[in-house]
Amino acid sequence: MFLPRVAILLIAAVAAVWPVTAAQAHDILKSSNPAKDAKVSELSEVVLEFNNAVKFPKVVVLNAAEGQFQSGEADFRGKKVVQRLSGTLPPGKYTIGYRVVSSDGHPRTGEIPFTVIPSSAPTPTPSPASAEESSTPALSPQTPSAQPVAPMSTPQADEGGAPVSSGSPLFVYLVIGLGVVVAGFGVVAAGRRRRSGG
Repeated sequence: MFLPRVAILLIAAVAAVWPVTAAQAHDILKSSNPAKDAKVSELSEVVLEFNNAVKFPKVVVLNAAEGQFQSGEADFRGKKVVQRLSGTLPPGKYTIGYRVVSSDGHPRTGEIPFTVIPSSAPTPTPSPASAEESSTPALSPQTPSAQPVAPMSTPQADEGGAPVSSGSPLFVYLVIGLGVVVAGFGVVAAGRRRRSGG
C-alpha cells in the first residue's frame, strides 16, 4: 500500500508542476518598438523582440479605421521580428497585431497599441546678417538727398517791368538784335541825308 500512495503523490506533484512548465516553454514578447501605449512622431518600421527565436511571423499595422500600413512580409532575425511600413504614418491611434510560431511549435498572438503625434517643426532663427538688414531702415525714393542745390538766379526787372534773367541767353540775343536794328536805322538815315544834300 505504501508504493501506490507514493506513486499517487508523485503523479499529483508532476500534474501540479506541468502547467507551469508548459507555460514557461512558450515564447513571450520581451519588448517592442514602439512600446505599448507609446507616443511617437516618426516611425519607419516596427520591431518585436521575443525571448527565443520564433518562426513564421505575421505583423500588421492598423489605424482606427482598420487601414493597413505594413509593407511586404515581416523579416525575422533570430529573436527579433522587423516589419517595414508603407510610408509616413498620419497622426492618430494605431495597433500592431502579430502572430508568430514559438520554438515549442505553439502559435503566439498579441496586440500593441500606440499613437502617432504631429511632429513640431522648429521655427527658423534669422541670421545676424538678415537681422541687421531688417533693423536698418531702407531709404525711400522720396527721401531728400543731402547734396547741395545750386541757387537759382534771381530774375531782374527791366525798364518795362518784365522780369528777365540777366544771365539768360534770351536776354543776350535781344540785346544783340536791338543793336543790329539801331545800326540799320542809322545806316538808312545817313543814306537819306546824303541824297538830300546832293
